[in-house]
Amino acid sequence: MIKAVLMAGGKGSRIRPLTLSRPKPLIPVANRPMIEYVVEKIKKSGCNELVVTLSYLKSQIKTLLQKDYPDMNIKYSAEDTPLGTAGGVKKAAKYIDDTFFVLSGDVLVDVDLNELLRFHKENKALVTMVLTPVDNPSHFGIAVLDDKNQIIKFLEKPSPDEVFSNIANTGTYVLEPEILDYINAKKGEIDFSQDIFPKLIEEKAGIYGYVLEGYWNDVGRPKTYLQANYDVLNKKIKPEPHGKKLAEGVGRLGDMWVGKDVKIGNKVRLIGPVVIGNGCVIEEKCVLGRNTVIGDNVHLEKNSTIKGSVIFPDSTIKEDSYLKECIVDSGCNIDRGSFIERGAILGSHVHLGSFSRVRSKRSITNSTVILPESLIDSDYPIVG
Repeated sequence: MIKAVLMAGGKGSRIRPLTLSRPKPLIPVANRPMIEYVVEKIKKSGCNELVVTLSYLKSQIKTLLQKDYPDMNIKYSAEDTPLGTAGGVKKAAKYIDDTFFVLSGDVLVDVDLNELLRFHKENKALVTMVLTPVDNPSHFGIAVLDDKNQIIKFLEKPSPDEVFSNIANTGTYVLEPEILDYINAKKGEIDFSQDIFPKLIEEKAGIYGYVLEGYWNDVGRPKTYLQANYDVLNKKIKPEPHGKKLAEGVGRLGDMWVGKDVKIGNKVRLIGPVVIGNGCVIEEKCVLGRNTVIGDNVHLEKNSTIKGSVIFPDSTIKEDSYLKECIVDSGCNIDRGSFIERGAILGSHVHLGSFSRVRSKRSITNSTVILPESLIDSDYPIVG
């Protein structure tokens, strides 16, 4: 049976402080660890054999997969130092003996893996790269295809004047085991896009592009992370959030998923799509606006307004606070009358003093205490 290699070793430095205490694949999207969306996709294709490459905070990923997927045959390949995408696959070579998928544990992609495999076999490809149109190609590897879908030109992260295509590499591949012969494990960190694929294209070794018209999100920055949550809530990618669907009514509009043992006070307005985790308390006159995610055991005190934000578990938002399109990590305490603006990130266990304001796109690292009536208009240093 065909295997899938799941790359889950990256540090996720672009989305700190969320990755200071957890590996990036375990960041929750709509209250579900990101890696679960990828594993569910693999399972749905009929693939039950999984090889997971690990490095940063590897025990957390292993623990989750062992708990949630006991029915899958999962092997683990741990890296003491980062080996890159190709180097990581090479290290896992003892588990690879046939055609295999490669997916990232922190990239959400809605590709039909069986259709992708059919395309790969039909073209007798050594490599099939899943490609998708993007607005800003400079963040990704870009490709040009011939009339037979063979990649004839490729460049990783071009500068603006080097851009020749808007078709980008999604980081999802089908590979033949012969690819391992091109990877020199003695060279340290080796990347498919930078070190392997250009050589294969030059040799015309059989590297093909499969253009995806479905969903793809490289969840690497705060903006794309928030978008991933919004897209799950708006059913652009499956599965739907956990929880019981509430019926619409007075003060309740749109899709609303609510977990177990949730207490919702009088005159609370829910404007969906919204998801509320287990054990939450939403006090009277709170407003949960469109595209809001509330994690387990969050307490919202009266008159608080949360719009388009993601609140991780075990946080408390005191009365009269206003959060707009921001991210609040677990165990935070937001004192009364605080205002957190669009794109801001608070790390875990931050205590934000009363009547404070966090400006747009600012970041506060884990366990920081902010005095009352503070104006946060610069990042608080992130260590590590």
